[in-house]
Amino acid sequence: MSEPQPGKPQKHAQTYLSLPGEERVRVLISQFASTIDRADDQEWTKPLFPYLVLQSVKPDGPHPSVTFKFTVQPQHCNRLNNLHGGCTASLFDFCTSTVLAAVARPGYWSYLGVSRSLNTTYLRPAPVGSEVLIECEIVQIGQRLCSLRGTMRRADDGALVATCEHGKVNTDPEVPKV
Repeated sequence: MSEPQPGKPQKHAQTYLSLPGEERVRVLISQFASTIDRADDQEWTKPLFPYLVLQSVKPDGPHPSVTFKFTVQPQHCNRLNNLHGGCTASLFDFCTSTVLAAVARPGYWSYLGVSRSLNTTYLRPAPVGSEVLIECEIVQIGQRLCSLRGTMRRADDGALVATCEHGKVNTDPEVPKV
C-alpha cells in the first residue's frame, strides 16, 4: 500500500517552516498566488489574489502582524458598486490567517488552522477602483485556539471600512515526542 500524498496544508508547511518569520508569509502568499491559472485548484479566494499585495510583515513582538493592499474590482462589488460584504469577509478570512505563518512550527499552527468564528462589522463603503489596506494581527494564540483581528481602511483617506474578529482552531497533527 502506498503512502498517502500530503494535502495542501502539509505542502505549504513543508515549504515555509524552515524560513524566518517574514519570509514565511511572503512564500505562503506566493504559493497561493501561483494557483491562479490552475483549473484543478479550487481555492475559494483565488480570484482575489491578482489584486491583493502584501505590504508588510512584522513577525516579532506580542502581536505579530501583516498588512495587505487590495484594489476593489467590479467583480468584488455589490449592486451599488461597493465592495461586497461576502468579499470583505473572505478577504479577512484569508489575510488574518496568513499572520499565523510567522509564528508557526511543526504541531503549532503550521497548517494555519480552520475558522471557528469570523465576526465582521461593516462601517463604510469601499467603492470600485478604490484601494484598501487590510491590517491583521494576532491578539492571542495558544496550542489549540487563537484570536486574530483585522481592520480594513481606505488607502486614500484612512477611513475605517470594516473590522473583524477571527477565531481559529489548530488542525496540525501532534508532533511525535522524541
